[in-house]
Amino acid sequence: MRKPRYLNYRQVSSDPALVAKADALANQYRDKKQQLRKNERDFEGAFNVILTNIEVYQSYDGWDLYIPTNNNLFTGKHKRNATYTTEILDALRWLIEEGYLEQVSGRSRPKKKDSDDRHWLPNAYRLSPKWLTDIASAPLSDPRLIQRNPLADYWELREDRYDNKGKMHKVAITPTVEQLETNAEVLDATTKTLTAYDNLMSRIDTSIGSSTIHPAQLSLTRVFSKGSFDLGGRLYAPIQNYTKETRKYYYFDSEPTIEIDYSSIHPHMLYHKEGLQFDGGDPYALEGFDRDAVKVAFNIMLNREAPKPAAGTISKVVGCDTSTAEALEEAIQDLHSPIAHHFNTGVGLRLQRTDSDLALQVINSFVNVLKRPIICVHDSFIVSVRDTESLILAMNDNYKSIHKDEQGMRGIKGVSLEFSDALATAIEQCFEQQTEALTDRQWDALIAVEGIQEYNELGTDEETLEL
Repeated sequence: MRKPRYLNYRQVSSDPALVAKADALANQYRDKKQQLRKNERDFEGAFNVILTNIEVYQSYDGWDLYIPTNNNLFTGKHKRNATYTTEILDALRWLIEEGYLEQVSGRSRPKKKDSDDRHWLPNAYRLSPKWLTDIASAPLSDPRLIQRNPLADYWELREDRYDNKGKMHKVAITPTVEQLETNAEVLDATTKTLTAYDNLMSRIDTSIGSSTIHPAQLSLTRVFSKGSFDLGGRLYAPIQNYTKETRKYYYFDSEPTIEIDYSSIHPHMLYHKEGLQFDGGDPYALEGFDRDAVKVAFNIMLNREAPKPAAGTISKVVGCDTSTAEALEEAIQDLHSPIAHHFNTGVGLRLQRTDSDLALQVINSFVNVLKRPIICVHDSFIVSVRDTESLILAMNDNYKSIHKDEQGMRGIKGVSLEFSDALATAIEQCFEQQTEALTDRQWDALIAVEGIQEYNELGTDEETLEL
């Protein structure tokens, strides 16, 4: 059973059919609420945003949606971002009251991935029979006429805020004039690259198997953390919420894809920061411990900022007893003694800023130089199999550029579907950079015989649903 998607409000449509329906709903809402037309609140725009994003998140294809309707997200100091307007909140509540949106599940509080913390997920809804009869039974907008909501920038500066119950909220804040001036070059480059990315990817038929993904789901937003442009900065898009297994079935214009990521990027970045190389194979391999547990514990030690040991947190998140957590923390400290002074300093968000700079440069290489499609999932990238070598070269060159020296990436790994022996051999040649004999015509022939592999168990991860 696939999980619902989280409804966001980052897109609007200029399609006359959708605009007319939004206007009609706004009038219907005002009549029902007995509001005078001279009221300056923009309900036409609110219904446009809702109708558009209902399509972006493919509710007409049967996807359920998490839809929060609590005041805190839409107003005041805990408002999520500028797209969460009170007009949208009122319009959503009315659609629910009138039976256009049908509740399918209540609020839940799952654990976050690799964390002992929990987060609230709101009620989930689907389009009701009344919606399908009275509003629309199929998407109203031409996908090409859907664009970014003017209230949504290509970047956000976020801050953690706590309410009177001690619950933490991540909210978008307005940077100071000084912050904007200091970071103008970074923000301008981000906007230009992601605008070009949107323009290119809107022309690509992206699909899971033969099922088309709405192009607006690929649109990226760069999110900086803790009120600082020096922290975080990773790129987020709805399409990232699909599980790793689902992502194997991505196609660009019917061409199969491969996902390639930097192997253990943050440990290697810390070693390179010290002018060193890790003296070993896998930074997360420790005898006597599960690799996944080591990776989780390592990242806890990078991301937390506290003087005391991390064993207590490791015990809760990994699910082991205190003595095992203490032994694991000590083993990581011993294995990585050259960089151990970075543990428990909160350096993780600074590393994310660096790997986000790297990701933006790789995207720029594909979009503005190669003119080829690409999807970013933090420190991994998905491209057509024919672009495997181009991606490897771009990842390596940009890694060196970011670190301003000749320290190249230590390793990469690729994940894909199982292909024919001939195509698998061609991909292997790309990793070995022995592709002189591979022409575009040969790639065309190799791809043509693969066909489309279908995937019928679409799933999404919960850890980034709210982004």
